[in-house]
Amino acid sequence: MALSSAARRLSSSSAAVAGGGGGGGSRAARPGALSSLFSVNSTPKTRASRPDPGDGTPRERRKQKPKPKPKPRQPWGETAAALLRRFYDGGYLPGPDLSEAPHVLPPDAVKGVAERFGHDHQVVAKWLSGSDLKKVALFGCPSVERRTIFASKRLRAFFNIQEAKICSSCKLRNSCQFASQEVSRHDKVILSDTMRILTLFVLDAYPHQLEVTPELKDSICKLVKDTINLSQ
Repeated sequence: MALSSAARRLSSSSAAVAGGGGGGGSRAARPGALSSLFSVNSTPKTRASRPDPGDGTPRERRKQKPKPKPKPRQPWGETAAALLRRFYDGGYLPGPDLSEAPHVLPPDAVKGVAERFGHDHQVVAKWLSGSDLKKVALFGCPSVERRTIFASKRLRAFFNIQEAKICSSCKLRNSCQFASQEVSRHDKVILSDTMRILTLFVLDAYPHQLEVTPELKDSICKLVKDTINLSQ
């Protein structure tokens, strides 16, 4: 009887294992769940698509229109050539004579030459036309560079022209650091100042927002011609 009872227990245990009863069913499902995790992780990740470089993207906004090229200088023909020739003949300009190609010479280099020439020929100033010089003085400054500004101011001071009168209508006022600043009264025309100013005009080295009238141009050309002739 004991043998038959043991046989029944053995038979029921075998049936439970075969049927997957108890906790065996949940253990049998785990391999499937783990496999599913591997299958998800193995899926390749898709890269985030880049935006098309169209209007409004940062790259497009960074692009700027190219700046316009500066207008080529157009020196005043024979007047510029004659002035430079005088500088070469007097030994003020070194190197080959480029008086027939005044656009090649940098104005910054010629300004200093014009000042030295004027300093050496100061006596000429008293023979120059006062009316033509006053027209140049009333025009204003042909540059916002410091030395040129004060050369123009000293010429205006000789004619007792108030700075406020000139500076209030000057087209270069917003970029000038010395607007309306007065200088001491001068009792003579300083030729080195005058030559610096005239040279900038004849070399077309002044800002083009300044409008040189035909009347002023005639006065400048006459002053240059007279200075050349009187300094021979």
